[in-house]
Amino acid sequence: MDITVNTSSHEKSSNVSGSDIELFLQSLPNLVDYRNSNGHTSDFDHILRALKKHYFNIDTIMEEVHQRCEDLLLYCSFNRKPMICTDMFRLVKTFEGHCCTFNYVALNDDSVENVLPDKDHEHYEDTESDHKHSEIIITAESGRGSGLLVVFNVEPSDYPPWALTQTYGAKVLINDPNDYPEYSVIYKRVYTEISLDIKVQPSVFDADESLRSIPNAYRGCAFHDEIELKHTDRYSWETCKTECKMRSYLKYCGCVPYKYPQEATPRICEFKDLRCLNNFRAKKLSSELCEPLCYQECRDKQYRVTNNIMPLVADLYPDDVMNNRNASELTALQVYFDRPTCNCYKKMLLMDFISIIGESKQYAV
Repeated sequence: MDITVNTSSHEKSSNVSGSDIELFLQSLPNLVDYRNSNGHTSDFDHILRALKKHYFNIDTIMEEVHQRCEDLLLYCSFNRKPMICTDMFRLVKTFEGHCCTFNYVALNDDSVENVLPDKDHEHYEDTESDHKHSEIIITAESGRGSGLLVVFNVEPSDYPPWALTQTYGAKVLINDPNDYPEYSVIYKRVYTEISLDIKVQPSVFDADESLRSIPNAYRGCAFHDEIELKHTDRYSWETCKTECKMRSYLKYCGCVPYKYPQEATPRICEFKDLRCLNNFRAKKLSSELCEPLCYQECRDKQYRVTNNIMPLVADLYPDDVMNNRNASELTALQVYFDRPTCNCYKKMLLMDFISIIGESKQYAV
């Protein structure tokens, strides 16, 4: 089979064989995970040249092959109130590629305009900085039935015959909404005909303003307004590490992988760059020093999760969602706070007893 790609009415068509197209599509996951790219032999330049004469580049191709959020998300509710899924979720880039995300407010090249205010929801405003994307939906409720409920249609029939997937479902990423999802991310998988409950247990870390008088190297942390990052108005250790990795990829390979925040000038990595990306990831990344140094946040949130797995019971969901649908294509997810309280830790200045004899020392604990 041959597929004809028309580049222009004034130019000769580019003939690309069906086997080349299939190999091209099979190789796209290597642009997300470089570990399998050493055996890769083709750079697919002939296909990319044709695609680039249209709307497509690596970035837009990877977005197009992603399952659309409106197809994935069949039903959504928050604190037992039905919601329009497309008002709550939006497509953003993560370390795992494009994902449909809820309550993500991390980077400047994203927007929270799709998250609609609602009088039944609480909204958190980060008063520590002028971070323009700081509004996120929160809740004071806890326990099963509160929080977020989603029913997915993972569309197993949409997978090609050569797909390596043996099971169908969704990968769930849980992280701080203010961080780029690469470091400190909790992963869970939910499969078809299964309902997954994820119970979140947060820990809050606070710090006295007096700590600002101690250099970062001694206190071992940074406030959100102390270190300027390129892709966010609110400093975080995770996004700092991501920007450091982006600079290293650009330095050694001359490009930045598509899954990272988009920039105006750096070239997006293509298939011809996979060997360099893999070699750098394996050999050089661990020894790279970040400039500026990436400190933990003085004020931060961390999460632990536990989960329960149950069969998907259609009677628990609205009839218009479950009727005429095959349960073997569906899965459900609930995410909520496990209990109404959390642990809070505070870092502050202490004076030790040596100050009594004239030598004053200050510590951040």
